[in-house]
Amino acid sequence: MSDDDFDRMFGSVPTPRPTQGGFADRLMGEAQSKGYLRSPTNQTPDEPNEAAVGDGPYKPYGYMPAANLGETCDVRRWIDGTEAAEGIEFQYRFLMQIGYVGDEQIKLFLPDCIVVIEGHKLRDLRKKLARRQVTFIQQFSALVWPRPDAGEPIIDAIAVMRPEAVRGAGG
Repeated sequence: MSDDDFDRMFGSVPTPRPTQGGFADRLMGEAQSKGYLRSPTNQTPDEPNEAAVGDGPYKPYGYMPAANLGETCDVRRWIDGTEAAEGIEFQYRFLMQIGYVGDEQIKLFLPDCIVVIEGHKLRDLRKKLARRQVTFIQQFSALVWPRPDAGEPIIDAIAVMRPEAVRGAGG
């Protein structure tokens, strides 16, 4: 065995490394090639960075991208006869359960309250809430938007039920 053979065998002479990049680079490239990930250049026009339901100006619910993706959801209703909004913004980690009645009512069970959402065609909203893909929900107000088409989802009422209000009414 010559000195050159010994050096190549036991690493005294640096051996050239592959120029593909590191393990993470190779892994990400493989995931993109198999379609698991999409790069911004691969993004299709059907996949906007933000998503909201409805063709008109009224959007009953949707997703707005942010740094805290999927952590919170803003639920907004309109004070009767005004253009003033009120509501709550809850963190998804506190959402214990999603109840529903058909496609017309959804109940969000939080530790201190129950948010009751009533409307039409709310099945998609329920499914997206379960996947934390909704960052805002808003009630329809004729003072703010024109009425959406009959086939569009609409939220007619949002109520926040708190235990104090229930106990106070019954006793």
